[in-house]
This record gives sequence, C-alpha cells and structure tokens, in this order.
Amino acid sequence: MIKNYFFIALLFLGANLNAQTTLTQSENPNLVDDSGNACWNPGGLNPNTYNDNSFYRAYNLSDFSITGSFQITSVQFGQGSADTGKEITLKIHTANTDDLTNAVLTEQASTTHICNASNNLQVVSVPLSVSIPSNSTIVFEVFAPDSGTNTGELFFIGTNSAGQNDDSYISFSECAGWTDPTIVSDQYVMNVLGDEVLGIDDFKAFKLSITPNPTKDIININLDNSNTINHMNLYNITGRLIYRSVKSNSIDLSQLNSGVYLLEINTEKGKTTRKVIKN
Repeated sequence: MIKNYFFIALLFLGANLNAQTTLTQSENPNLVDDSGNACWNPGGLNPNTYNDNSFYRAYNLSDFSITGSFQITSVQFGQGSADTGKEITLKIHTANTDDLTNAVLTEQASTTHICNASNNLQVVSVPLSVSIPSNSTIVFEVFAPDSGTNTGELFFIGTNSAGQNDDSYISFSECAGWTDPTIVSDQYVMNVLGDEVLGIDDFKAFKLSITPNPTKDIININLDNSNTINHMNLYNITGRLIYRSVKSNSIDLSQLNSGVYLLEINTEKGKTTRKVIKN
C-alpha cells in the first residue's frame, strides 16, 4: 500500500497560540458512517453475546515528520455501534514495526471507557496521557472484552469509506481464531492526539545569545551580522506552541507565567531551540 501520511495541526488563535498534532491513518478522521466487523454470537445457544475483540492502528512517528518524543494527550475512536454500559479498554503500545502481523507490542499506557449508545456513528475522545520516545512506532488498541453469557454488551468499531493511508487490524480468540493482529478491509477511525516535545540542540554553526535570560519581560536575540531571524516559535516545556514572532529579534514575555520555555529560532543559516527562563 502507498502510504500518504498526514498530521493535522489544529491552531487556536487568541491570547495564546496552541498547536496539537493528530496522528491518523484516515483520509477523513472525523467521519463515522458504518460499523466494522467483530467476533460475536448473533444467534444460537447464547444469542447477542460478545467475544473478545481488539482493534488496532499503527503510526510510525518518522512518517509524520515527528523527530522528537511525542506526548500523547488523548485518543479518539469511531463508535460504530455500542450498547450503553459496555466497558472497553483503550491501550497505547510501542512496536518494533508498523506491520502488526509481525510486531512485538509493548504496552505503555491504558484507560477504560464506558460506552453510551448515544455516541453511535460518532468520534469519541478520551483523555490518555503518556510520553512516547522519538523514532517510535505507536500502536493504538481498542479492546472490547468478552461478555460471557450476558447480552447487551456489544461493541463495533466505527469505520468510513473515505480512504486510509495504512492498514486496519483486528484480533480475537474465538471465531476464526485470529489471536495475532490480522489485516482487515474495514477502515477504522482511530486517532492519537498529542504534541511533539522539542529537544535543545547545540547550534554551533554561528554565534547566538539571548539576553537577559532569565528575564521578567523582554528578551533580545543577538546574532552575528551575517545572519538574520526569519521567525521564532515559543513553546512551553511540554512542547506546546504559545507564541510566534516574525522578523523580530525580541519577544515580550511579561504576560506569561513564570517558568521554563523553549524558544525555537529560525534564521537564514538554520534553526536551534534554546531554553528561556521567565521570572
């Protein structure tokens, strides 16, 4: 499959400027218009009972041009159809490959969610916080457990037919006995939201200083005469963009809270990220 990767930067303009990245394999990550298949019992001895099902998507950070670590803040899944009260578990893994048929998964974090049928054919967002190292492959799993002999505990992942950029996977212990993730034709809507955490490089190619640092208000960026600033991005310590400056050698921090910030400086000769302290 040809992979055309996207990351969606959602910019909220106001007193602060925040940027968040959505990792998705869906051409339309906000549309749910159908339900995927699952292992369940529609009839027979225990009709309308449900077996273990896990639904997966994989995201290689480098494919999304993310070079730093990635701070996950929430996950999203399409709810095709679910009974109210059905409890599912949302898991984040890292993997040694994005081909999940041969991958080794290492769980990093999980949380539970109680479904509500009112969310059928909608994208559901659930907070989940974990930091993922750079150069990782992230795997998002939605696990819906066996209901035993209970009825009214069904869950079917949400899908759409708008197109996808990589495969969807399912595993279950019953039915076909797909105990390892197996590629399916269903196009799952499963997204991972978070922020790239910036690193601080040495930037020895040319002279640069920031004064005063620490500061209570204005900082000045001093370059040698052969270099000029194109723009600067100011991030908080988690890597969230809070301010952008264009063609200026100074920034006023007086309205910001005290703390440590990361200043990405983009110049004619390259870019660097430096630590700035606001008193």
